[in-house]
Amino acid sequence: MDNSPNEAFRLAIAAGVAMIILMAGFIVLFLIVYKRKQDKQRSLVRELEEQHQKELLEASLRSQEVEAQRIAADLHDDIGTLLSATRMSFSLVTRHVDDTQESRESVEQTKKLLEEAVENVRKLTKDLQPPALEKLGLAIALQELVRKLQQANPALAIEFEQEGMQGDRLEKAIELTLYRVAQELLHNSLKHARADRIDLHLIRQKQRLLFTLADDGVGYDPQEVQLRGANAGLGLKNIESRLNVVGGHVIFETSPGKGTLAIVDIPLPPEQR
Repeated sequence: MDNSPNEAFRLAIAAGVAMIILMAGFIVLFLIVYKRKQDKQRSLVRELEEQHQKELLEASLRSQEVEAQRIAADLHDDIGTLLSATRMSFSLVTRHVDDTQESRESVEQTKKLLEEAVENVRKLTKDLQPPALEKLGLAIALQELVRKLQQANPALAIEFEQEGMQGDRLEKAIELTLYRVAQELLHNSLKHARADRIDLHLIRQKQRLLFTLADDGVGYDPQEVQLRGANAGLGLKNIESRLNVVGGHVIFETSPGKGTLAIVDIPLPPEQR
């Protein structure tokens, strides 16, 4: 009996199965490659979106600083000058005021209000555009900030220590970012935490800049702050946004009644290590 047709049929079946397996292998390989390309594309899109968001945030913060400088200049040049001129004019006018008790009291009260207005404009100008930061650097600017807080709050015990800041100036963006972050943290400690003691440390290491603030205030529950919604903890979000621009981050260790410890970590660029 001739088995050649059966043999040919078996060979055809085997060839068909082999072809199906080969095609299935190609399909699986194609799907794997396609998925990897999709994952890579999604990752690239995500990176581009993050970079775009970072650039937008950086531009926004840069715009804020430019606006703050403009306002500070306007306050100094226009409002400050006008108030100084008003003070001088008032001094001339007071020479012709009746020498009565009521007139003297009115003059003194008005003079006091003018002096306060001049001083407030001067303080606001320095807060918007701290000259010590621009001219002398971060450590000196923070010392000046602590000194002003101590003068304004005599009952407050505040200490500032720094290590490793005697070298070259840091990148301008890093100095300005950390100065603004320190301002926000101090504001939180004084206004919200109602702290009586604050300890600040600024440490420049080889690869990073560390800044810590510890207070003895009322503390808070981080989860509760998150649950209160978008407006709660807005100052903390501003701090995180500023730090994101320079690649830094902040860690908070706190609980109700236990005070707050804030640890800010900013990596230094290779040329400053």
